[in-house]
Amino acid sequence: MRTGFLLIFAVCLFGLGCSRDNTVIINQKVTERVEDFRVKEYAKCREVLLAEAGHIADSLLLEEAFSDVNDSLSRLRPLKPFKPPEVPPIDSAPVRPLFEQGGN
Repeated sequence: MRTGFLLIFAVCLFGLGCSRDNTVIINQKVTERVEDFRVKEYAKCREVLLAEAGHIADSLLLEEAFSDVNDSLSRLRPLKPFKPPEVPPIDSAPVRPLFEQGGN
């Protein structure tokens, strides 16, 4: 009788163990996997966003540096010099020949 009781008890335990509702465990596992996926996607999106922001910041800094160089070079360009005043001639007498050509 004792063996029969143990057999019936084992069958009942086995039956209860198999028929228990696994939805709680499944929901926990699904929640864990969804949370892991969110963390990974968040990290990936953050990395892409930071890389793009770094590229934009580098472009802006480079453009600002080039504009500063171009502005400074255009401001340092020398002005066109003024035209000097005309120098008056030293001798204003009419020009005549040095040697006169004579008959001999």
